[in-house]
Amino acid sequence: MTRNEHSRPGTSAGFSPLNLVRRAAAAVALSFALALAIGGGAAVVAPTPADAQTTCPSQPARLAPEGAGPTRFTMMIRINQQNNVNAYTNFNTATGGLGGYIRPQDIFVINTRFETTTPTVAAQLATNLRAAFPCNRIVALTGLGLDPSLPGYAFSLAGHPAVFALMTDFEAMDWNGTAGTDPGRPPWNQAFKVAFPRIKAWDARISSTLAASSLSAGQRSGLVPIFDATWNYGQIAQDLDKKNRRLGAPHIGLQSVQTQDSCADGGASAFAANLKGVFDQYKFKTVLMVKKIKNKKTGKIKKKKVPRRVKLKPAARPLLSNLATQISFSNTPNPSAGMAITKTSAATAASCVLSGLKQGGGAFFFFASDDSMRLLFQQPQIAALRPNATGTAASGGVKPPKK
Repeated sequence: MTRNEHSRPGTSAGFSPLNLVRRAAAAVALSFALALAIGGGAAVVAPTPADAQTTCPSQPARLAPEGAGPTRFTMMIRINQQNNVNAYTNFNTATGGLGGYIRPQDIFVINTRFETTTPTVAAQLATNLRAAFPCNRIVALTGLGLDPSLPGYAFSLAGHPAVFALMTDFEAMDWNGTAGTDPGRPPWNQAFKVAFPRIKAWDARISSTLAASSLSAGQRSGLVPIFDATWNYGQIAQDLDKKNRRLGAPHIGLQSVQTQDSCADGGASAFAANLKGVFDQYKFKTVLMVKKIKNKKTGKIKKKKVPRRVKLKPAARPLLSNLATQISFSNTPNPSAGMAITKTSAATAASCVLSGLKQGGGAFFFFASDDSMRLLFQQPQIAALRPNATGTAASGGVKPPKK
């Protein structure tokens, strides 16, 4: 993600992780108190867990359900601030409402890194979303900061009863921008052999902190890493699975890879090729095999290590249904712009969705404004997949992926 998609995360003095979840829970409690004080407006107290159990069907255990493309299609929708909540809690399309396009498996992603979205504000957004959508899942997109008073706080929405997972945006801007809140953090290094151990250490930090509090012990942890062709997202997913086994299931780690540039720069075909590479990493690993090579002149045998692709065993294989890919776009695209969120059109975004579904994808993280989403829903491919609630469902021309 880019600097103008998010504000620069704040920095401050270092914070001990000992009370991180307690501070996050305090922000949640404050938001509920504000909701009660306001009353009657947009701020409403979230339903209790018992209410949810009696009114909501079982959610998919994964980001996206299994099945054909239209069944798998799951929208992860960016929520920056209250006006985004207002758009989706409005079901009247005549007044700009987007609520009619939401289906039970769709997920709201509260961007706690947005410049005005402090942990307290984020908690209020989650509360308001839960009031209008008692059954849809809500995810916190968190940063790498450890100051609980600033946007980009790593444990924002930890312990909130409406939030089922915290997913960390892992990129250079956050890593370096919040280093002041995490004493001893070294500068960003994008080499995977350096980044991967840091990712594993961060995953462990998040998971163990969530597990330490009864308020957040049931929440999943996940990652939203940058896309780099030299990175192995299957290995990252395997580590996320391990960190989430504390919840009693072997494969529930969540990941959303920042693939938006491939759609922006190369359209549907480039996006599909990018996804194929990432998906393969969920199924295969590369091992070095020793091969004996005989010198024809001297007769001497030389051993050489050669890479070989090997299929991962089921016990080690992460699930593609727990992987999302990102598409950023604009209702007023500028093809000359440098960033995906400003150069990609809604039409291109829609074609990338279709190509992603044909590759076997299911969950798509739409990083876009409300106006951009309105235009996306008007594209033929998306209109077929997500008609307004009064419309009729159709396949959108998507066939099940080849096995």
